[in-house]
Amino acid sequence: MTSERIETLTLKDLDQASVTAWSEALGDPDWFLHRRLEALAALGKLDRPNNREEAWRFTDPKRAGLDRHPILRGGGATAEGAHVLAAGHADAASGGDVAGTELEPAGLVATVDGAATQAFLDEELTAEGVILTDLPTALREHAGLVEPRFMTSAAPFDEDWFLALHATVVTTGAFLYVPHGVEVAVPIGVLQRRTGPGATFAHTLVVVEPGASLTLVQQHGSPEDLGGRAFHHGVTELLIGERASVQYLSLQEWGSEQVNHFAVQRAVVGRQARFRSFVVTLGGGVVRVSPEVVLGEGAEADLLGAVFADAGQRFEHRANVTHAEPHARSSLLYKAGLLGGSRSIFNGNLIISPGARGTDAGQTMRNLVLSRDAHAEANPFLEILNSDVKAAHAAATGRVDDLHLFYLESRGIPRRTARRLVVFGFFEEVLAQVSVPAVRRRLEAALEAELEAAAAAQEAQEGG
Repeated sequence: MTSERIETLTLKDLDQASVTAWSEALGDPDWFLHRRLEALAALGKLDRPNNREEAWRFTDPKRAGLDRHPILRGGGATAEGAHVLAAGHADAASGGDVAGTELEPAGLVATVDGAATQAFLDEELTAEGVILTDLPTALREHAGLVEPRFMTSAAPFDEDWFLALHATVVTTGAFLYVPHGVEVAVPIGVLQRRTGPGATFAHTLVVVEPGASLTLVQQHGSPEDLGGRAFHHGVTELLIGERASVQYLSLQEWGSEQVNHFAVQRAVVGRQARFRSFVVTLGGGVVRVSPEVVLGEGAEADLLGAVFADAGQRFEHRANVTHAEPHARSSLLYKAGLLGGSRSIFNGNLIISPGARGTDAGQTMRNLVLSRDAHAEANPFLEILNSDVKAAHAAATGRVDDLHLFYLESRGIPRRTARRLVVFGFFEEVLAQVSVPAVRRRLEAALEAELEAAAAAQEAQEGG
């Protein structure tokens, strides 16, 4: 099987010959071909997950559709995809609107259907030693930084079947390196877009050295009609050095329920470092997101999430916070709003290791059910192996109080507007903690669009 013939792969194709040809077609360096073959060997030793396992009982892994989806090599974007990337790059370079965020980013890496466009980075940051590029370029040109870190510590590929598959076939993504003490004051963006069917695997590796700071915005989007079903598997590794500070925002707004999305987001937070993540889930059909954090001594982490599901969407979030060393602090706050037969499942697991004395940790999950057919579950777990700690958890699921709506309507506020006010009031606790104004406006606009579309659909159904 020659590299010229490898435009797509399927699970049944995976062997040393096909993976080698795949790697050659992508132009991988020798070390990364070796890494792929190691991952392939690990894949063969791991059992493929099924919905009889505890970790997968809410989301059947078969919903990824990997037995029927070809895995795209991304040798070339579609005409629409190329236009999207070119426009996004031009707008970003001129300080305009990037993917609807109204940001003037310090840098951007964008991909469509597994193919990357040329990344750009502010010249002043380049002079300070910051590196931002697409993953294939990083594998070749920055191997000294990437090789010892790629899926070795934060997300080792030998622990999970999907991670092993990811390392075997990954084609695209981004690499970001911030040197010691460098402050990146303006957000950097990573945009991943789908325009057609098939499966893609994208990887984002972020290395922030001690004393540095960064805000990273990662976005996922697609048109409403992809011409078929699609699957996207994303892994984001964030390696945060001592006393560094990182804000990470993941905005997932696939425009079509034809896209199923599995994601792993793992941060290793060094001593006295600070990490804050915002996970926003609005689009897609079947979505499973796993935000995970490991905290060093004296580190701090805030995990925030806003989820809004409609129609037949099915979302699962599995957050894990591990206090590995003493005197770290963590808080987790996730809120979900549900309409029209959707389902949201949240599992939060807080692990306090035997040596993690002085831990201060808490997790809170709130669900607002907005229709009779929607369903929400919140499952907080605590695993406490040290008695010298503070730990708390809370979970609640409820419906819109008719009295609240009546109160607003009695003062002349239309029912649709009243519902909007209640929903925005529910999410305000999370939105208020978004420190980048342009990002907050983007989140509010996305939530507004979801509410308007849901209200219009409901009114049409009632009218029919």
